[in-house]
Amino acid sequence: MDFQSIFSAFLNLTLLAGVAFYGGLVLRRYLTDGARLFPRVDRRDPAHSAERLAVWLGVKALAFAVRIGTPIFDMLSEASAEVGEWFLSYRRHETQ
Repeated sequence: MDFQSIFSAFLNLTLLAGVAFYGGLVLRRYLTDGARLFPRVDRRDPAHSAERLAVWLGVKALAFAVRIGTPIFDMLSEASAEVGEWFLSYRRHETQ
């Protein structure tokens, strides 16, 4: 392996770890505070303010995905149950 492939693999691993860490922060904050979280901005501490803002945006995106995804999941679950019932009735008629 050359230096470029080692550096690329390390960079990919670091990016994956960062995404996992950010996802954990967002999920933890969503589970504890829900979608009513508001970002606190402090001009004297811009790094923490940027972190809180990024987590707040992630929580809002997750809340939106849950709000949109729940009816879609319910619809797909109901359709799957109907297909299962149809298949079982089709099999019963076929075996008789």
